[in-house]
Amino acid sequence: MADRSQVLIAIYQSDRADRSTTLTVSLATMGAAVTYLVGTMAFYDKLDLLGWAIALLPFPLVCIAAFHANMLTIAAVRARSILLLERELTASVTANSPFGINVSDIGVTASEHSTNVHTAQTPQRIATIITYAGVGAIYLAYIALMLVKAARHLSYWITVPVVAYTALLIPIALAWRASTALLDFRGIAEQNDSFSTGRPER
Repeated sequence: MADRSQVLIAIYQSDRADRSTTLTVSLATMGAAVTYLVGTMAFYDKLDLLGWAIALLPFPLVCIAAFHANMLTIAAVRARSILLLERELTASVTANSPFGINVSDIGVTASEHSTNVHTAQTPQRIATIITYAGVGAIYLAYIALMLVKAARHLSYWITVPVVAYTALLIPIALAWRASTALLDFRGIAEQNDSFSTGRPER
């Protein structure tokens, strides 16, 4: 039993470290996206010098959006792993604890319950939706703005980048939707509640 607990603790620590790294990488790429967006908009009146190449300017942001969809999936998988490990590691403690520890009030479980879009209170949920929906709206507005500006140089050929970006954004949007579904940890939370009472599910 002790060896098993040590293995689980090692995996738990690894998942926590990987989750922190994922967050750092996501913030770094978001910073790069903001820098790119502000940089190109600062020279908006001179972009006509690029001619038809203006239509290529949104592509890096599309790539970053796709990358963040992958990062969100990784974060969701890591969070699920951490929650399951916390449930397993605290099962014996809660069962024998005279203090009646509630697993939902400690560790990553508590933070996920408070900030996850599926379980957070309404104000926090709205703030989370605004955060991600706002970024998405900015990306879409930037793409539309650049395509309108490029239309002056491409004439009817503007339909080519419009179709291309649409074809790229649809699977990215589906990936974000799938990633968001992975963030639904309510089943695990219910299992944690059963453990907090000292009666593990069978």
